[in-house]
Amino acid sequence: MKKVLLVTLIVAIASCASPSASQAAVEGVGFFKPMPDEKFIAGSDDVMDVWMKYIDAHNNQDLEMIKSMSADSIYILGPDGSETNTKEEQAALLEGWFAAANPKWDAYWGMPYTSVPSGADWIIAGHNLTQTIDGKEITELHMIDGEIKDGKVVRFFVYSANQPVK
Repeated sequence: MKKVLLVTLIVAIASCASPSASQAAVEGVGFFKPMPDEKFIAGSDDVMDVWMKYIDAHNNQDLEMIKSMSADSIYILGPDGSETNTKEEQAALLEGWFAAANPKWDAYWGMPYTSVPSGADWIIAGHNLTQTIDGKEITELHMIDGEIKDGKVVRFFVYSANQPVK
């Protein structure tokens, strides 16, 4: 009986000393080929809130708000491979797009994440983008991977797919 109690006590102490799932998560998961040591953990919803306010500013076509939330040297890679490198370029592009197609974004999922060990904050989010082209309403699926730093959108990458036919 003493051996059973001793084994139970050892197992109990060992289990308390083992790292919890949340402690193990700090090490991160996944990979980024250009940076082999980089891993990722779930990020803060504060970062996701910045992105959602950014999307609201786009839906309201508020160029001043968009510019205030964009880093001066923002980098945007569009789904067609086009690159934007400053918030002034971004504002000019958006002004024309807003007038021509009245685009609207509806985020249907999003997740903030943080790079380990660099500490960079990112979001990944799926959106339905609806725009009017030649009088016809068209909806595409957009996935956006974006970096947020100090409350500003630093860069993002847009991936596009056609809406499935129903």
